[in-house]
Amino acid sequence: MSKIIFKKVETHVELKGAFAVRREVFITEQKIREEEEWDGLDEVCLQFIARNGKRIIGTARVHFPSPNEAKIERMAVLKAFRRQGVGTGILVCIEQELSKRGVPEAVLHAQITAAPFYRACGYDETGPHFQEAGIEHVKMSRRLTGKGS
Repeated sequence: MSKIIFKKVETHVELKGAFAVRREVFITEQKIREEEEWDGLDEVCLQFIARNGKRIIGTARVHFPSPNEAKIERMAVLKAFRRQGVGTGILVCIEQELSKRGVPEAVLHAQITAAPFYRACGYDETGPHFQEAGIEHVKMSRRLTGKGS
């Protein structure tokens, strides 16, 4: 495996690759409806990718519901690259960017099956379980270090 690069999306080609990962993971693999996945918020979100050589293998986006809150959304890693540190790398990249921006806290809605991963990355459950896109989720959050702390 080539060295994996974690970065903010800077080009249309990178964004197209991020969308292809989301399509594969959420629409094809998890059977989430197209209209739920493509919610119209992508253009106002920060987008992040994990790239292995030229291939985009993971992605996430960050939405800002309020000036002091960042919501990590649409985190997806292609099946062949899971459990290899890709998701952790994406989160670290996002958290570094948010800390630079002075954002004090990151929140996310974790699929229940992914909650142990997020706990291992320092996120705590902050609410009851709920359904989103037909899948059981839980709200999680983490205080960030940097200017916003």
